[in-house]
Amino acid sequence: MTTTNTAENTVVSIPSQSAIDYNQMEIVDAAVIFPELGYQEGKRKLQRRKHRHPNCVKSNPLYIPEQELFERVMAWWNFGKRLKPFGVHGETGTGKTELMLYIADRLNEPVYLEKITTGMTTEKFEGDRELVVNESGDQVTTRNYSNAAMGYMHGGLVILDEVDKANDDLQTALHLFLERKPWTLSTFKQTAHCHPNCRIVATANTMGEGGHERYLTSQRMDSALRARFGWEMAHFPESAHELEILKKCFPKLPSIMRMKMVKLANAFRDALLGPNRDGDIDNPISCVFSPRTIVHWGEMMMAYGLNRTPMDSLKFAFWGSVDPEDYVDANGIIQRIWGDDINKKLGVLLKELADASSKK
Repeated sequence: MTTTNTAENTVVSIPSQSAIDYNQMEIVDAAVIFPELGYQEGKRKLQRRKHRHPNCVKSNPLYIPEQELFERVMAWWNFGKRLKPFGVHGETGTGKTELMLYIADRLNEPVYLEKITTGMTTEKFEGDRELVVNESGDQVTTRNYSNAAMGYMHGGLVILDEVDKANDDLQTALHLFLERKPWTLSTFKQTAHCHPNCRIVATANTMGEGGHERYLTSQRMDSALRARFGWEMAHFPESAHELEILKKCFPKLPSIMRMKMVKLANAFRDALLGPNRDGDIDNPISCVFSPRTIVHWGEMMMAYGLNRTPMDSLKFAFWGSVDPEDYVDANGIIQRIWGDDINKKLGVLLKELADASSKK
């Protein structure tokens, strides 16, 4: 539905009214909603929207969540009262946003993703006005609310993606939004009220402490703003978990090759964060070998075909994140895990692995 304010000659875009009540809820067995997570039928019930909202987002069908973090998000999600916003931080590629999209998709929850950048202004976070010509040929100004404002007013999952990129101006504006209080939209000279079905989450590489060597655009957030979130950390997946992801993505690759891919990924993570993944390491490398990277490696291995080497596809997927001063160390890690196999043509390597397997 669209309404026109003749005094201001302004058109306001409002979601069309529908006979479907998208706020109607139903109780569904968790084993039905999340069959891959091993819930026993009848043991756990979850609430979801009965009708799939038009603003739902289809999640990655190959995604498998980290069980512990998933359970913590669900505990927050299902609590009757609206708790403080959920913040999840961690290294790039650890599936922070994918986790939220996965849950929202299964629960028929509309998603309003707002990408935060260092240059985003308060006005841009609210939305903007646009001068257009209507069907009658008249010039009118439309109100284009931001994704964050739409989710705030109409309900759904609002994702503040990379919230640690927010500059000082935007940080100031975020306080009322995160508190779910009446939010003054100065761009439109109106006050937005938080919908009872609005959930706010944020993803970030850091918790806003600033001064990060790898994530240089992450800003230091004032302590009051950091405290608005309940923070949890997304970790790199366990080897068995990552192997399951690769098995789903690349079933034609032999298991021994998938194992070597995961072993290499973890060797790089140890070199980045230490064997305990706590950052306690001298002279760490600066490149991040994420689950996203390992999937890209496999995809490019398939795309390049049998006449290219695993090293060729690895360089395409990963080498751009390696600083020149880390080249020697990175090559050393690759050679230690893969040896000469990394430079063999994929067809040759697959034949050798098949022959070795048949002799056992």
